[in-house]
Amino acid sequence: MTNINKKVYTVSQVNSYIKRIFDTNTYLRYISIGGEVSNCRYSDAGHIYFTLKDKGGQLACAMFAGRRAGLSFILKDGMSVIVSGQIGVYERDGKYMMYADRIEQEGLGALYEEFEKLKAKLSAEGLFDPEKKKKIPEYPAKIGVITARTAAALQDIIRISRTRNPYVQLILSPATVQGVDAPESVCKALGRVLREKPDVVIIARGGGSYEDLFCFNDERIVRAVSDCPVPVISAIGHETDTTLIDLVADVRVPTPTAAAQLAVFDLKRFDDTVDTFRSRITRIMNDRIMLAKHKHEAFKAKIASKAPSRMIDNMHIRLDGIEAKIKQVFMNQRNAAYLRLEKDTGLLKANSPLSMLEKGFSYVTDENGRNLSKAEQFKKDQKISLRVSDGNVDAIVTECVKLPEE
Repeated sequence: MTNINKKVYTVSQVNSYIKRIFDTNTYLRYISIGGEVSNCRYSDAGHIYFTLKDKGGQLACAMFAGRRAGLSFILKDGMSVIVSGQIGVYERDGKYMMYADRIEQEGLGALYEEFEKLKAKLSAEGLFDPEKKKKIPEYPAKIGVITARTAAALQDIIRISRTRNPYVQLILSPATVQGVDAPESVCKALGRVLREKPDVVIIARGGGSYEDLFCFNDERIVRAVSDCPVPVISAIGHETDTTLIDLVADVRVPTPTAAAQLAVFDLKRFDDTVDTFRSRITRIMNDRIMLAKHKHEAFKAKIASKAPSRMIDNMHIRLDGIEAKIKQVFMNQRNAAYLRLEKDTGLLKANSPLSMLEKGFSYVTDENGRNLSKAEQFKKDQKISLRVSDGNVDAIVTECVKLPEE
């Protein structure tokens, strides 16, 4: 029989109640749990979702993007880890899960602590400062390589170097790159290779576990690289692995292959660049030569125009022009004078007494050649001379009669 007075709760109320129990439980507020990672997934937002399991059970876990700053490795399925954080309830799904604040590879907690302490110490001393980084030379002739003699990293570097530029000299200074003897071995190898005066040094090693690479966190190696007078390229482990030598090196690359590609300049590309510069220089020089020729011709013409012989020629031309003008002016004036003379001559002829004689008039003069034009000038028996159109006539005045005035 149903109890009508029994209170009914919603799912949300129950989930919320259970969440409060988890949140107020001292043991679950911060706890470290060891186990194996499975179903690991990175979200687009940067959160990590995975399952922590052992032989008897499993626990859903999540590490949000804001907590990943302290995670120095890529979390993968099958890893044995220690996850520290809080057990809480995801109310919407009614599931409890581990919210991780820190994840360590099992057994490496002390190493991480040592790593962080040394990193902080060396950083405070300025060993990782960007201002200390040296530039990798563009065209190195000698490249020092520090790695194991039988390492695949060495073969990668040799292969890339021969492909890009067979004339670059590789100087191998072999070293132990794993274990307790590795720090001293690497430091000695660096000292040996520096005696060969390389232009750049590559310190390389392939991937491995955190323990395998931990030797490159040794303070002796870090200080030796910091004091190295030539640029150092670090190519340790994989891209996701980070060691202190990566921080102190002048350049850190993800693989030995990338180190060789960075250090060894591509000869073919170099030749292409040289050809490009050669063509550009040739074009520029040809342009400058043509410009110089044009300037030379211009100066030559200018000098020629200022030469005494050219100036004399120009003066001759000017004189010829002036002479022609003077002649033209003279001719014009002479022609004008001729015209005036002809005109005046015509007038003179028209008004000349001789022309009157031809009309039947005569010109009368006395014995002294004086003109006699009035009756009162004549005397009886006076000898006179009459000039007619075709000669002179001598005569004697027999009578002189004066006409009456009108």
